[in-house]
Amino acid sequence: MQTPIRLGLIGCGGIVQLQHLPTLLDLNEVQIAALADPITENLAKVASATGVPPDRHYADYRDMLSAGALDAALIATPHHLHAEQVIGAAAAGLAVISEKPMATSLDEARAVLAAVERHNATYSVVHNAIFTPGAIRAGELLRCGQLPAPQVGRAKSLFPMTADRHRSSPARIWRAASASGGGCIGDTAYHEIYSLETLMGSPVRYVEARVQTRFFDLDVDDVALLLLEHENGAISTVSTSWGMAGAGAGELGNLCEVHTRADCLRMVGRGTALHRLARATNEWSEIPLAVTDRNRTGHHGYLTATFDALAAGSPPPISGQMAFHNLAIIEAARMATDARRAIDLTEL
Repeated sequence: MQTPIRLGLIGCGGIVQLQHLPTLLDLNEVQIAALADPITENLAKVASATGVPPDRHYADYRDMLSAGALDAALIATPHHLHAEQVIGAAAAGLAVISEKPMATSLDEARAVLAAVERHNATYSVVHNAIFTPGAIRAGELLRCGQLPAPQVGRAKSLFPMTADRHRSSPARIWRAASASGGGCIGDTAYHEIYSLETLMGSPVRYVEARVQTRFFDLDVDDVALLLLEHENGAISTVSTSWGMAGAGAGELGNLCEVHTRADCLRMVGRGTALHRLARATNEWSEIPLAVTDRNRTGHHGYLTATFDALAAGSPPPISGQMAFHNLAIIEAARMATDARRAIDLTEL
């Protein structure tokens, strides 16, 4: 792909302003060339940071795609809009990077993959949490032979909220409604699922779960408990909730850990801290990490690697099939709740 890569932003809200722009503005191979967002304030804020002229601002992303003069699109909108926008950008001949999840159902996800294949488009989904300092270092320790293969893993993301907080901002409102693809398993636990699977080093094959609404008057789930069996026979658990107690009284609200026949590794805060439990002494020690405001969420690492790959004509680090697999685990968890049995992902 020619450089600089002319990039159009579909969605200019908080995730773009806080996480994407600091990296995009530093990448020599990227030129932000057009903006699309129905909220004028979002357009103004991002335009101020990027210098994109008013004649390249669009309330409707379809007008931006029709105007052309782009090489790629980055989609950062509510979940239920992703599939339609990815398909439209692929049909316009663009490389497409989408925030997670790729879609709100497997049927939509299959349509996305079919469109990407039909138009021979490059496509990737933001799995930023495996690009944090802790996740990178944990992966190095697990893959370089310092530790044997993980046998058991667990991850959790507990975000205790009040009912009012779900209605406190537009960002919360759409996450708490089924019409926009909300719910705790697809929004918050999404990251824990792919992070844990990555550290376990083996794909998930069987899913047992209970996904329910127990705390709030919402039409989406606010608690999900998953039991997973991996291809190599290892097992792991994922728990997430908007209503269960998180940090406090010695309880960690967020962690991702794997237990081997030797030591254990525990990531905290999605990789902003990493600890190792020595089985011989049963003592924890912190592994030093170089955590900065730029790299702490993993967006910097993901976006840098992805645009480097686009510029070089190489496959991006996170593929559409990887995102489909993660969504399949989530859908299998919902199926397992209804069927009261384990779901084999090959059924999907």
